[in-house]
Amino acid sequence: MVANKKTKLIIISIAMSSLLLLMFISVEPEVQYSVDEIMTNPDNYENKELFVRGDVLNNSLIIEENIFTISGTNQYLIIDFSAASIPEGFQEGLPVAVKGKLVKINNSWNIQASEVITGCPSKYETVDS
Repeated sequence: MVANKKTKLIIISIAMSSLLLLMFISVEPEVQYSVDEIMTNPDNYENKELFVRGDVLNNSLIIEENIFTISGTNQYLIIDFSAASIPEGFQEGLPVAVKGKLVKINNSWNIQASEVITGCPSKYETVDS
């Protein structure tokens, strides 16, 4: 009876370890790029799904056209959020991360966003002393 319990425990341990290993193998890490990294050579990323971070440029949000612009240190990208929703914490001047496909439209590089992600709004609030 003790050998039976040991055997069951070993089989369950092997099964759990195998499942855990398969989970780690099947999940690719999601690389987050900066605007400047992509715009150094955007042709390398054309029509690829990307995860990009940048700051929303002030006065760049045009609700009627479903676009806004994010910037890096030296470059910028237009974001088309027609297929995504703007999260509650979205504000111009603050950082966002955007998931979507890089496309060239009228000689301008754009991200067709599938998701727009902001940080926690409290992270950006100032604390009065």
